[in-house]
Amino acid sequence: MDEIVPAIRDLQNDVFGNYVVQKLYEFGTEGMKRDLRGTLEGNMLLLSLQMYGCRVVQKALESLDYNDLCELLQEFDSYVLTCIQDQNGNHVMQKCIEVMSVKAKEAEARTSEVGLSVTMARRIQFVVDDVLANVRTLCCHPYGCRVLQRMLEHCVECQKTATLDKIQLCHKALLDDQYGNYVIQHVLQYGRESDRDSLLKIIVENDLLKLSRQKFASNVVEKLLKYGNSNQRNAIVREMLKIVSEGGTSQEGVGSSVLLLMVRDAYANYVVQTAIDVVPEGNEKRMLLEELKANEVQLRNYTFAKHIVAKLGAK
Repeated sequence: MDEIVPAIRDLQNDVFGNYVVQKLYEFGTEGMKRDLRGTLEGNMLLLSLQMYGCRVVQKALESLDYNDLCELLQEFDSYVLTCIQDQNGNHVMQKCIEVMSVKAKEAEARTSEVGLSVTMARRIQFVVDDVLANVRTLCCHPYGCRVLQRMLEHCVECQKTATLDKIQLCHKALLDDQYGNYVIQHVLQYGRESDRDSLLKIIVENDLLKLSRQKFASNVVEKLLKYGNSNQRNAIVREMLKIVSEGGTSQEGVGSSVLLLMVRDAYANYVVQTAIDVVPEGNEKRMLLEELKANEVQLRNYTFAKHIVAKLGAK
């Protein structure tokens, strides 16, 4: 170890050497980790922005104890956005949120000390604050959206609630954004009933058919069906069963249900498949299946409806 420590700074960002350093963090003694921690002091930001150095920092975050991490993370203060918007640094920010949040929750579970997790999680509050001050921009950023997803997955309840509140202010703008839609999908999975109600309202008011035909928004509609409650799922089915006129001069689709227009679309057909799988037994489910079965012969002519026809055969 004495021979390696002087060379650690060079090894940390070496294409091969970084793996050696990671293994030392993973399997080294407490003494070794103490020596390794010393090489990080004053270098956290620089390493985090490097291709191989960021991997070493992530392994250090997983391996060092809470108190050591608290001191090291202070080096990111004022540089949170710099890291988040960097192709390497964003991975470190994701790992910071995950590790510190999990350690906080585990400590409270272990000691049964009420409020301990909140107290411990305050050590990353500066990260949370910088993200929440730039929510809309970061949700629509290829790396920023990942950081927000980790916050929804791991943050303690008060931080998660603050994040959901900020995101709720821009639900509509994010729904069909190429990156923002992933944040909204996480909101549907990890959020509150009120968040799902808000998104249901937006989907209904902004045309279920139109949104289901869009590449990104269709994924959001699917997730709402998957994670929504029975009432929310049934509300979407009722929108599917509405009769609309569509098609311009060709008159294609005039007097058709939204459902039959969805099954022939490259994206919307997946929404229908999910509905068949998750909508609870009841009046809406019955009418959904009846509408599809009544038009089964017609559905066989549509490329994207073949999976739906197969599902009908299994019902």
